[in-house]
Amino acid sequence: MLQRQSSQRSPSPGPNHIAGGSSGSGGGSSSNGSGSTPRAASVSSSATTRPALAAHFNENLIKHVQGWPAEHAEKQASRLREDAHNMGSIYMSENCTELKNLRSLVRVCEIQATLREQRILFLRQQIKELEKLKNQNSFMV
Repeated sequence: MLQRQSSQRSPSPGPNHIAGGSSGSGGGSSSNGSGSTPRAASVSSSATTRPALAAHFNENLIKHVQGWPAEHAEKQASRLREDAHNMGSIYMSENCTELKNLRSLVRVCEIQATLREQRILFLRQQIKELEKLKNQNSFMV
């Protein structure tokens, strides 16, 4: 019975060394702290604020909480947010492309209108010159 209790308590010094860096065992915490996960780092920051609680921390006791539906919902929300962002980017690209296309069509129409105006002015000038020549010919006859 005592061996079972001591074997159940033996895994707890590992997380305590990570979490309780200021508890006095400096040699073991530096090697474990460098390879610790972000979750252990967040636990160590909260555990160092309260050194009295660092001795009672055991990651095995919180494993049943990890992977709850809230984490799944957060992952799904993050995935949906990324999908929405990607779709928005695609729609924005399509709109920008269409807008550029329409701008080029407007520019083509403006150029064609300018050419028509130039033709009209040229033809009016030609008409005036022909009328002058006609009037000159009528005086000659």
